[in-house]
Amino acid sequence: MTEANQRNPFYIPGKQEVFSALVSGKHISPHSGELYRYLQEHQQDYMAELETLGYTLSHEQDYYYLQTQDDKASDYSRKALVLIAVMIESIAQKGHDIIETLYRPQGFERDQLPHFSTERYKNYMQHLGVEDEKSLNTLLRNLDRSGFIEYREAENFLRFLSPCQRFIQLALDVLEQQKQAEQEEGSQ
Repeated sequence: MTEANQRNPFYIPGKQEVFSALVSGKHISPHSGELYRYLQEHQQDYMAELETLGYTLSHEQDYYYLQTQDDKASDYSRKALVLIAVMIESIAQKGHDIIETLYRPQGFERDQLPHFSTERYKNYMQHLGVEDEKSLNTLLRNLDRSGFIEYREAENFLRFLSPCQRFIQLALDVLEQQKQAEQEEGSQ
């Protein structure tokens, strides 16, 4: 830190990089390296600075993000939620531990994802405007940019990161409600 920065009461290490990442919708987790370290070491400074700019910095488990309430984010959130719900249902049907499988270090091969493997999953995805592999890749790139997953398209690799926890419990709740509704219909 330079002497000028030490005297500047508005100086926060990494501020420009962290702000740019957060405002663009990125979720900063340990996978984000130095950005995460800046937030960890100066959390209160970042919260105060962002609050003066009209933002709310949220910190859950081991990740940070900005709260947003716009329609664009809601559409994006719905797509992410359905993507994760399909993963959870597919993992559960195979009898594997959901959390352990989702967060496995070796990740997944992109071309092995279940999202277009059944008519039911295809319908879910198409209802959200994710109608083919190209649009699924676009969604995966956006999720990578936002810090929810690590996606390396050229390597056919994706891995879920801790910020996905924002959607996992919601997806589990939705799937449980769907299961209960199907059971009620079957008993009538």
